[in-house]
Amino acid sequence: MNETVDKDAWLWIRDVMRSWLEDPGVEEHQGLNMSALSMDQAYIVGVTDRDVGVYAVSDDCFRCPFELQKNLSPETEGWWVVNTAKRSTWRVYSDATENYTSARNTSGLLCQLRPNLGEFGVYTLNTTGEGCTIRTTREPVDIYMPLLLLLGVLLAAWVLYGMMRLIMSRVRRSAKLRYGDKELAIQQRLRALDTFRGIAIVFMIFVNDGAGGYWWLEHATWNGLAAGDLVFPAFLWIMGVCIPLSVKSAFAKGVPRWKIVFHIVRRSVMMFLLGISLNTIYGSNMLGELRIFGVLQRLAVAYLVSAGFYALTAPKYYTPPRGACGQALKDVLSCAWCWVLAGVLIAVHSAITLIIHDPDCPAGYLGPGGKHDEWVAPECSGGAAGYIDRLLLGDSHLYQHSDARNVYGGPVTDPESLLGCLTSAVQALLGVQAGATVLLQRSHKARVSRWLAWALVFALAGALLAGFSREHGVVPINKNLWSMSFVLVTSAVSLAILSICYTFTDAWRLWGGGPFRAPGLNAIALYIGHSICAHLFPFHWKVPLMRTHAIRLIEAVWGTALWVIIAHIMAKKKVFITL
Repeated sequence: MNETVDKDAWLWIRDVMRSWLEDPGVEEHQGLNMSALSMDQAYIVGVTDRDVGVYAVSDDCFRCPFELQKNLSPETEGWWVVNTAKRSTWRVYSDATENYTSARNTSGLLCQLRPNLGEFGVYTLNTTGEGCTIRTTREPVDIYMPLLLLLGVLLAAWVLYGMMRLIMSRVRRSAKLRYGDKELAIQQRLRALDTFRGIAIVFMIFVNDGAGGYWWLEHATWNGLAAGDLVFPAFLWIMGVCIPLSVKSAFAKGVPRWKIVFHIVRRSVMMFLLGISLNTIYGSNMLGELRIFGVLQRLAVAYLVSAGFYALTAPKYYTPPRGACGQALKDVLSCAWCWVLAGVLIAVHSAITLIIHDPDCPAGYLGPGGKHDEWVAPECSGGAAGYIDRLLLGDSHLYQHSDARNVYGGPVTDPESLLGCLTSAVQALLGVQAGATVLLQRSHKARVSRWLAWALVFALAGALLAGFSREHGVVPINKNLWSMSFVLVTSAVSLAILSICYTFTDAWRLWGGGPFRAPGLNAIALYIGHSICAHLFPFHWKVPLMRTHAIRLIEAVWGTALWVIIAHIMAKKKVFITL
């Protein structure tokens, strides 16, 4: 009896462990090789009483035609592999052999399905003249169990680390602290800025390392907003926040305005050239195929425009207008010229988007081209932004493997385009406004309330432009085009996160910013380092079967954690690298 109970308990523990690790549990199921499935894949077995064609279109491909998945006949039982990461709509047509069919085509349509499929599951599609049914013959694994387990481990480690820090601080409370000039400057900085920047760089490294293969932690294919899309605009925005603080600090030290502008230009040029160099890690180093733009290049252009303009127009000594209204709006009025520049950039960007276009493409087109909207504009990928890039830079100097091109097809487009530099500069200028609030509003309540008010305004404005939908607004939220709705919504998210960080780190002083503050102090070093070490052990490694979210999540967290540890070692040794 005890042996039976122990055996049942062991089987239960084994099944739980397999569930946590996404193990399908068997090598073969009804003649299907389960070990041949990769991450986010499942088997479909088709049974039919007539010749049919099974078509599908993914939710990721907006208004695309249905694509043939499998031809089935009553003589043989067919099977095929499907992707389960995002849901799809299926159609079954009688006697259909074409590779694609329009969504408007209902001739010979037997049924339409929208199945909910899971990783490593096995499903049977039964088709008859009366309709179609799909049933599960082997249950899928739970892909989110590894993520929940990891979050629990990280939370426990964070709590344990906090308790250890608290104990050590009480032990060392009587010790005399001594700081050098550089350490004193860091101590006096807003902890929230470094903490927020640290959150951004840590999450960026995690996303670049694959984010465990969870699509919603990476980037949206075209329109829409995924978690990974928040990182890059957060860097742009927080860079803008720091501009008024650094310029005013230089003014206070008596640095001439021309020297400040020269430093901004020099830093922008260095950042741009460094970005081109990093592009060769993932792309070609042939001069005729060298990618020109990228993340650091976009940051460089936005910094040059926003910081250079602020340094030229900001008064050395600002006297706010008298009266209650002038005092309440002094941070906004101090950035009046920045708002003017932002308006000009938005107007120029909108005019170019609506007027300039390929002669064979419709004006104002904002789609990815290719199969989008059933090939309404197959060669018009990216609209004006894509056309300008291909015209001025050439196809070979653009990013060649974008998700949009993989899904929709069509011409090459660069997610860091020339036209997007205009709205990126606007995003940095919105950050400048938040930085001006830090300078001119001294109370914690005034700062946080203004940031949250701006966040609400930007979020509503962005949602209105996007029509409160992913695809149907006037200006959809789109990272690839860096649309204004994208700028407004991501700036709102950044304002909200900064408000939360500021409340806990600077206002209430309940949190020191760990473990993110140290990475925030060396963000540029971590970004360059993780780019250079993209294929080097111990930051990255492989095992024979990297086919589950669990193993890819472990690998991504491992590499990210190493860079967090390196950042803390650098901070401990007082090594701070800037351009």
